[in-house]
Amino acid sequence: MPYAVMQMMPEPPTVEQLKAAFRGVPGLTEVDASTLGKNAYGVVVRGFELEPALALKAALAGQGVQTEVVDEAELPKLPESRQVHRADCTPEGLVIYDPMDRSFTLGWQNIWVIAAGMVRTPDFIRVEVRDRPIDTGRYAPPVAYRRETKEEQSDHAVVEIIITRAALRYTLKMDRLDCMSFQYLGPRRTQNWAENFSLMVQDMMQFAPQAAVNRGAYSIQGQGGEPYSLGYPSKGAFYEEIIWILWQMMRPGEETNEIKP
Repeated sequence: MPYAVMQMMPEPPTVEQLKAAFRGVPGLTEVDASTLGKNAYGVVVRGFELEPALALKAALAGQGVQTEVVDEAELPKLPESRQVHRADCTPEGLVIYDPMDRSFTLGWQNIWVIAAGMVRTPDFIRVEVRDRPIDTGRYAPPVAYRRETKEEQSDHAVVEIIITRAALRYTLKMDRLDCMSFQYLGPRRTQNWAENFSLMVQDMMQFAPQAAVNRGAYSIQGQGGEPYSLGYPSKGAFYEEIIWILWQMMRPGEETNEIKP
């Protein structure tokens, strides 16, 4: 059965720590540290057999990184997601709008986890590419274009709201052209998209102080800073950290309500 190596603390190990630890495990190399460990935001690695997982745990301990080996079947799953068109923070609750612009109010007491961050994800866009015409020498050949799909990596603001006992989550994805979710700020709304995003995340945490938060959300608590400071290199890193938070919260005797950087 596959095993995962889980961090005991939220700070991800450094690349140097990972490389040094991987050198001490038979069958692993420094290159593996760059690939397997790139999403080490709580979950260091997955899919290991028990023996190499225990060896990696010991090697990481030698680098000052405390971990635990867990049967992957025991890890919590991300709850079902409902897409959110926009969200307004009000004293009565979080007003959630679906893609049809229908709304309902989620009581703040029902929010269990708030995760936010700028997440690097692939975007697929359609572009026009000019074909090279064939010159026969008799006449000017016509210029032709064709449409191709091009992949680009870009950062998107993501907020995940998970309700009590991880029964459901609400996913809000935003970009800099979408300002609808900031209308509720009223006079606090600024011309700076990043500051507005930060204010919204702060409001969520202030209205739901019982909620656990990820490092991305915590990093802008009490600040109006640029949200790129809470960036995640991939969707995997962002969501693995949420799984780690849920794992910490669901462990017997654990009451993790704040994930500090």
